[in-house]
Amino acid sequence: MDDPKTAARWVSAWSTSPIDASLSESGVLDRLGVAVTDVSARTAVQLTAGGTHVRLTLSNIFGVLPLHVAACTIAIGADDARGIDPATLRTVTFGGQTHVRIGAGESCTSDAAALPVAAGQTLAVTVFYRGINAMRTIGLIGGCSHAELGNCTRRTLLHMAVPMQHTADSGAYEVIPALTEIDVLATAGTHACVIFGDSTVANELPRLRADGIENVSVTQAAIKGDRLVADGVGRAAKLLGGAGVKRFARDVLAQAGADMVLVKLGANDLIHPHCQSKQGLLTPVTFAQMTAGYRALADMAHAQGMRIWFCELTPWKGYTRNLFGRGDDIQWSPEYDALRLELNAWFQGADCPADGYIPLDALADPNNPDALVPAYTTDGVHHTPAGQRALAALIPEDIFVT
Repeated sequence: MDDPKTAARWVSAWSTSPIDASLSESGVLDRLGVAVTDVSARTAVQLTAGGTHVRLTLSNIFGVLPLHVAACTIAIGADDARGIDPATLRTVTFGGQTHVRIGAGESCTSDAAALPVAAGQTLAVTVFYRGINAMRTIGLIGGCSHAELGNCTRRTLLHMAVPMQHTADSGAYEVIPALTEIDVLATAGTHACVIFGDSTVANELPRLRADGIENVSVTQAAIKGDRLVADGVGRAAKLLGGAGVKRFARDVLAQAGADMVLVKLGANDLIHPHCQSKQGLLTPVTFAQMTAGYRALADMAHAQGMRIWFCELTPWKGYTRNLFGRGDDIQWSPEYDALRLELNAWFQGADCPADGYIPLDALADPNNPDALVPAYTTDGVHHTPAGQRALAALIPEDIFVT
């Protein structure tokens, strides 16, 4: 029997958290110009770990009908998702077959495909779906996808590719159909860290490889607008995802090789109830409700032997959340912000069950501590690229060394 300390292991090298929405609702199929059911989707993602083999997880968990995957390939690809290196093209199989039907409410993990890949490399996944109009499980963070009519799984370049994007008043989204996880068969000692949160962490990935830490994959489990203790509500409810306490087991604990998680979730629980667009739909959360939610995450993580860190909830003064062209949806006030400060203090106390706390106070404006540094934010709460880099730099690298 292989020694687990020296044997290769499956490790998640990329992930996205799925939501319940159809391609028709996102407008993707309309842009193809004809009524279609048989479409190829090519998604390019950046891997955060390398290995000798690759396997995929395709999900139909929100589907009400079976999802028919007629063909699937992987290859080293271009960042825009249109082109691939044909020398690296590999056929992906499922139980030895080149096609699979994924039942409603189910997910499917492929067989291993022999393709050496490296951390930082772009992998292109091309899937030919029959009946794609019935798909109801998509991701919105972490990839770049294009759609084209017919079976294009072996095509080097998609010539008439339609970008799979959704633009709404609540933001711009990259639509990732069905693909939720990519694992690699990595060397012994490689492990995954999952970032679990909302849009304030959607793009922050610590740059570990540049500092010589080669055995850690960092994957995403973020949903824009997501809340810790309650599901999304309102016109964009499905885009906002299910409550963090409900999706944690699926989006974090189920990831291959994951043994640590960084949580930065809760800002929307605090802000949304005070928004004009949410009046009558939400009531303000309490300290007890929020800490119970965080305790639930810690209990689930520890039951699986996973370490968990809570990140400081960052300032949001100046955020107005203009949605649906209706003007300012919220105005910051000390009363609205008091619970954030109370929770940040609790994260640092002995009563908090996490393995550690990650302070992010360096992101606050020294001249206005209730707000982010102006150069770090686009709207008072979300980060510019400079803000993303600054947040990543505040995550201590020693927590990744096991």
